[in-house]
Amino acid sequence: MMVLGSDFITLTISCRAVLFDMDGTLVDSTRVVEAAWEWWAKRHDLPLETVLSFSHGRPTIATMEQFLPGQDHTGELEEMTRYEEIEVGGILAIPGAVQVVGALQNHPWAIVTSAWRMLAEARVVAAGLPLPNVIVPVDEIRNGKPDPEGYLCAAEQLGVPPQECLVFEDTRPGIEAGLNAGMHVVGLLTTMPADQLRHRPLIRDFREVTIRPEGDRLNVEITEAI
Repeated sequence: MMVLGSDFITLTISCRAVLFDMDGTLVDSTRVVEAAWEWWAKRHDLPLETVLSFSHGRPTIATMEQFLPGQDHTGELEEMTRYEEIEVGGILAIPGAVQVVGALQNHPWAIVTSAWRMLAEARVVAAGLPLPNVIVPVDEIRNGKPDPEGYLCAAEQLGVPPQECLVFEDTRPGIEAGLNAGMHVVGLLTTMPADQLRHRPLIRDFREVTIRPEGDRLNVEITEAI
């Protein structure tokens, strides 16, 4: 259902499960993530903005291989892993995320992330959010985003058909992963501008989302500025 206002559109999406990306979607970890990539970019004399524009939404190893193909990245991956797992100061929940996740506590929901499990759990807890029963981290699948494997794995674990799932994502690779899985996708303008996301609907944050359970279904109301 769609309702038009003078400067907004309200959409209602009916689904049975909600799947979230983590960094930039549920959790604001920008300071830590960008500091880690700044260290790596300086080490290899690479422009930070170029590295960041590729890295958002992708597994760490995919970014390293993009800019330094054919090299052994094992040591640097371990260094970045240690840094990111320790640095949880300043990790915050995206505005409205606490309320949205709270409304889902008796319904199927999951996190599908390009972070590894230990890091994902540490950041979710640091942000003051509950851990879902289902987390699909990058270290437990073969193919990271934009491949749909993570989202399809989450749907399978939840016992919900992909077409009955709604995905929230903040990057183009993540949006493509959700779409490639055959799911409904809502984009967040927390990390990239609208012209880079190339998707609708878009929201600024979860203050523009209302969850209304109805039996085993979820009516998710989205208010999109136009």
